[in-house]
Amino acid sequence: MERSGYNSVEKRNESVRKEEDIVTSPTRKFRRTKVDVRVRLHFPERESESAVVRTYEMSEGGLSVYTTEALTVGTALEVEFSLPGVKPFRTPAVVRNVRGFRCGLQLTDPSKEQRAAILHYLASVADVIEI
Repeated sequence: MERSGYNSVEKRNESVRKEEDIVTSPTRKFRRTKVDVRVRLHFPERESESAVVRTYEMSEGGLSVYTTEALTVGTALEVEFSLPGVKPFRTPAVVRNVRGFRCGLQLTDPSKEQRAAILHYLASVADVIEI
């Protein structure tokens, strides 16, 4: 009996895995992709301090990061990261949500070049993820 229950859970998990790396939602403005990118957070009120975090998801409009920093919704900061083939860039962001160690950051003023670099990178990894 336990074995058949296990198989149904295993089948459900397999179907979830196929879709889990690309996240879309009717309420989201941008398509999110699960990626692992090193990001440095810069805090304007603490000029000499920064924190290195890792992304969970990224879109052209923002990113979700894992952090041990105590961030609050509405906190303005700058994010700095590099993507393959692009020199590192820094752009303003704001904390939009906090769930445990995961924070959602909205990019508030990325340049056209930065947005294009993010889109190019996400398109390149999406091809790999959607195999």
